[in-house]
Amino acid sequence: MTSNDNILAVEDLGVHFGSGDGLVKAVDEVSFTVRRGETVALVGESGSGKSISALSLTKLAPRAARYAGGRILFEGRDMLALSDAELRRIRGSRISYIFQEPMASLNPVFTIQWQIEEAIRLHQRGVDRKREVARLLGLVHLPERLARAYPHEMSGGQLQRCMIAMALACSPDLLVADEPTTALDVTVQREILNLLAELGRNVGLSILMITHNFGIVADLADRVYVMQKGRIVEEGETRQVLYDPRAEYTRQLMAAVPRLHPRTEEEQ
Repeated sequence: MTSNDNILAVEDLGVHFGSGDGLVKAVDEVSFTVRRGETVALVGESGSGKSISALSLTKLAPRAARYAGGRILFEGRDMLALSDAELRRIRGSRISYIFQEPMASLNPVFTIQWQIEEAIRLHQRGVDRKREVARLLGLVHLPERLARAYPHEMSGGQLQRCMIAMALACSPDLLVADEPTTALDVTVQREILNLLAELGRNVGLSILMITHNFGIVADLADRVYVMQKGRIVEEGETRQVLYDPRAEYTRQLMAAVPRLHPRTEEEQ
């Protein structure tokens, strides 16, 4: 693979909070890439810097954050050098996010139809919005009748599928999934992960998955970066990291997972 295959290249990114004796390097010279059509997992405990790294891609980190160095190249353009207007055109249309709490992102007083249409209205013109909503709901395996539902009438898994539909409304090139299954039960987690894997294959999405749980990485990610205290401590192809981790911190994270898929004879 060459650098031209990268849709995203984060180079020596620094994101700091505070100053002097109170300086916190939330992200400390972090580098990672996502290739076109690839799913990459950024793994680490709470406070490791993985979510701040993801939010920084479109400068969505908290206002107190200071971008202290490095570059974020999305299709060759440095996101840190863009104006607010240029960033707004990219957020949602070229880079979309889904988060762990869909109820925090959905408006309880509007139907799902209205909210998905709003995402379309923001970035597309001349589109039959009703037909597009039906297509998007079908893409995430939800019946068209749920377009008329309100968020409180839906289950957690259905709400997360709606959030994915909204994220896909403008055919983004990169989907950032920040702990998208943490609030769901185990069965629904698997359904959402299978859906993301399917979208990666069939829609050609590049996906950056943010998670603390190695248990969801094995079947979804092509490559893995492990973060600890703001730094990348390990990276590699998923199988290599899962079965031959080099960093002690990676081994500790994996030990917290009840059981990974056992190795087959061919893999041993």
